[in-house]
Formats: sequence, structure tokens, C-alpha cells
Amino acid sequence: MPTPSYVPSELVREFDFDFHGPLQDLFPRIDALRDEGRVLWLEPAFGRTRRGRGSPGLWLLTKEEDIRTALQSPALFSNAPGIDVSEIAEPVMIPISMDPPEHGRYRRIMTPLFSPPVVAKMEEGIRARIRRILDGIVDRGSCEFVSEVALLFPTGVFTNWIGLPEEDTSKFVTMVNTLIHGAEEDRPAALGPSLEALNKLIVDRYEHPTDDLMSQIAVQEVDGRRLTHEELLNMAYLLFLAGLDTVAAALSFSYFHLAQSPDDRRALAGHTVPTAQAVEELLRRHSFVNLARRVTRDVEFAGVTMHQGDQVICSLPLASRDPDEYDDPTNVRLDRDANRHFAFGAGPHRCVGSHLARLEMRIAFDEWHERIPDYQLDGEVTAYGGAVMGVETLPLRWSLS
Repeated sequence: MPTPSYVPSELVREFDFDFHGPLQDLFPRIDALRDEGRVLWLEPAFGRTRRGRGSPGLWLLTKEEDIRTALQSPALFSNAPGIDVSEIAEPVMIPISMDPPEHGRYRRIMTPLFSPPVVAKMEEGIRARIRRILDGIVDRGSCEFVSEVALLFPTGVFTNWIGLPEEDTSKFVTMVNTLIHGAEEDRPAALGPSLEALNKLIVDRYEHPTDDLMSQIAVQEVDGRRLTHEELLNMAYLLFLAGLDTVAAALSFSYFHLAQSPDDRRALAGHTVPTAQAVEELLRRHSFVNLARRVTRDVEFAGVTMHQGDQVICSLPLASRDPDEYDDPTNVRLDRDANRHFAFGAGPHRCVGSHLARLEMRIAFDEWHERIPDYQLDGEVTAYGGAVMGVETLPLRWSLS
């Protein structure tokens, strides 16, 4: 499709967020877009094989101020899916695929269940889980970090909490990876078993409630009534995707940096920098989500004319690494104060699971560096781009002598 006539030709760039290659090339290619302008029109379209297929292109916001404003303006930049052009019928994820005020009615259900006091009660179990993983690899002197640690650890935490069979953790890892990052033709084979497992869980918790997360969600009410089975499925599907992929990406990006940064490793192992503060800086430096929004009406924004239905990408890596907002933004400084990064987004859709993600990362850093204080890369590190960027392979090696 041709570039829309209202898009200035000087703003058009050929760029696709899809990427497979060396990790060290992933973030610089996105950072370079900021130097091209405040707002760009990118072609070919981001997400062409998913929502938005057939679009001639999309807007990219490159400045923190504009990204924050867009994310805080859902009436103008909608997260509702619009027309579903996917070849498979996926659940409409609640509440992330809703705009206020409807979004708020369901968000109010979720927020208390993910509050800091609730999450804090999980610390002992989370710590025991990462210790078991370390028990299995520490004496070997090497591991493939993504598959053996980064994916298994948060997936095990989540499946145990929501009530899914823990023995199926490896299967769930494969399903989620296919649903988020796989080719369109492969996704139906992953969607069916995923929905089957979630449907079974919902039915079981209706009939036999326990103290797990799904049982707590199943008894919630909205507008004075119990949630329907479809609503519960839509909420569970969102948690299933978000809970199993994002922490794995955050851990993998962080350990890629730490494996090459002996001073930062020593700071974590020696507790000369608070682990929680280090978590925030590594999240900032490696914010990895490119959020899509849809313009709800014709508008002048950030110096350009946007039309109703246009797609807009709010790139959290660009927001968290904006040199106008952060000093020395592309470098990791574990002692950075007042770190108001965008790793969890902003506005009404800001990640409800941020407290759990932070806890998992803090525990992983503490337990790993107590057992394996010194480690290095052990081969090529590859990454992928897209809506949720991540690491494909991260081989590490160490010596305990």
C-alpha cells in the first residue's frame, strides 16, 4: 500500500522492528531512530503478520515526553484491538485490551491481587525455586541461561501461583514462546492446548477453590456480579502470556550485561549497591517492549498530523534511554538515583505485575551471585525484536575454584 498522502515524505523510513541477530546490535538500531527525528513514519508495517496486517506503515514516537503523553492519553491513543485480522481467534485479553472507563472496572480486581504485601508473601517460595535451579547447574560450570534459568524460573513461579500443573512448565514455556514470537501458521497449535489448560483450571477452581491466584480471581465481582467464564478466560490468558515471557527477557538482558561487566558483578556479589537499585537500572537500560496504540480521531500530535486508525508505536526502550531525560542513558550505572524508567510502561495500562517482576529479579540476582559470583559469556548471544524483544541464546560459563 502507498504511503498516506498526509505523511511528510521526509519522515518516512524503511524499518521493521522484527530482528534476529547479535544482541549487541538490537538496541543501537532502535536508538539510531531517535537521531532521525521526533516522530517518524516507518515502513514496512510493524506487526504486519498480526494485528494491523496490510497497514502501509505506522508512526513511531522517539521522545520520552511524547511517549509518556501518549500512554497517559487512552482516549486518543487506544489499546483496544479494533478489527481483529488474525487468522486465529484469540481471547480478548482483559483488562489490557480495554480502554477506560471499562478498563478500570477490571483493573481494580487485579491490582490488590498483585500488591506488594501479597507478592512479599511469595518470597520464600521464589527463593527456594531459584536455589533448586542453581543446584542443578552450579557444579557444571556452564549453562544456556535463557532455557535453563531465565525461562524456567519465572514460568515455574507463575504456574505454581496461578494453579497450573507445575510438571507442565516446559510445555507452557514452548506454548507462550510460540504465541508471542512464533510464525502465524504455528500459533494455532499452541493456542489450543493453552486455552484447554486455562479452561480446565477455571472449571476446577469454580468447583474446588484453593488459595491460588486463579481461585482468588474466580470469586471476584464486576458491576455487582460474578465474572463469567469467558471473562475469567480472557484475564487468565493475559496473565499466562505476560507472566511467562517478560521476566525471562528482563533477566536475560541483565545477565548479558553482567557477564561482560566485572565491576557490576562484584557490586552485586558484595552488596556494595542495593540489589533493588541495580534491578531498576538494568530494567531501565534494557526496557524491551514496543507498545502499539491506535489513534482514535484525527489529531495534531508531536508536530505531525495523525489520522483516525493510524498505528502508533510507543517504544519503551527509546523512552527509557532518552538522553534528554537520563544522563549517560546507554550505559548501566547501578548507583543511578531517581530512576523513573519505562520498563513497565506508563498510564492506566502500566504493568500490574511489576512488583512480582522486581521481586523475582532481586531474588535471582542475590541467589545467583552468592553461588556464582564470577561468570563470562561462552559463545554467541542472539536476540529478537518485535513487540516484546528478548534473548534467544545466552551461553555462560564460570569457575568456582
